[in-house]
Amino acid sequence: MRPPLVLTISASDSDGAAGIQADLKTFTALGVYGASAVSMISAINTRGLRGIHYLPGDVVRSQIDAVVSDLYVDATKIGALGSAAVVEAVADAITAHRDSLGTLVCDPVMLSTDGSPLISEEGARALRERIVPIVDLITPNIAELAQLLGRPVATDIETVREQALALAGLGPKAVLVTGGGLPGEDAVDVIVHEGGTDLLRAERVPGRHPRGAGDTLSAAITAQLARLEEFDRAGELDEIGEEGTADDMFTVVASAREFLASAIDNARDWEISRAGHSAHSPVNHLITLDGD
Repeated sequence: MRPPLVLTISASDSDGAAGIQADLKTFTALGVYGASAVSMISAINTRGLRGIHYLPGDVVRSQIDAVVSDLYVDATKIGALGSAAVVEAVADAITAHRDSLGTLVCDPVMLSTDGSPLISEEGARALRERIVPIVDLITPNIAELAQLLGRPVATDIETVREQALALAGLGPKAVLVTGGGLPGEDAVDVIVHEGGTDLLRAERVPGRHPRGAGDTLSAAITAQLARLEEFDRAGELDEIGEEGTADDMFTVVASAREFLASAIDNARDWEISRAGHSAHSPVNHLITLDGD
């Protein structure tokens, strides 16, 4: 027996709200073993970004090589990469190890929650040209979607749908655009997958501005996709969907959105800032371990 296993390639965030810290907590909550390759180090807290320290591309590549040469990997999540050198190193690693990385999910983190840039222009270009075309799923928000396409940020759901289809035209098998930045009572996500294009709606929680929501959502999706591989090994694919059918991705994304909504709701009373307030609220990634 072996557990489902996910490799996350992303930033280390010092406050634990996003990046690799959020990924590993989400994997644990969903019963998935997590391995990691650190792409950069972010000095950050609930009030904002203090500094970024990029790692050399060969250091990132060596971590990926070490994991893949020894561990069974069912899915891989690509998060914040930061520099063009790291994007190139990760792309080269994917080319070298594609059959050993499982399902590829890319959360193209380009901006911090406070709007600070997290990737260079060269890095964004390399991401678009080398990573986007080869992933199974990419999960940008509306600002990241616009940056990847070189277009203005969408202000309505129809424009988001058009841009999502344009991004899908670059090569990824599926696109999920998180539309929390759009106006309206509901947060509306757009998913382009084998079964078509669908809208996923969720009621907004007034006054809640969680940091790490996008990381947590993409981590939950990757964890569930890793479990698909586990079901495949156990001959139990009917628990989520038949192998190769168009509803697998849609069902996995819907399940991950429910996990995120519960994680946000279950942290509504948390106060983790010494100041007693902060610009961004936390997410309770470990809701499945509360025992309630």
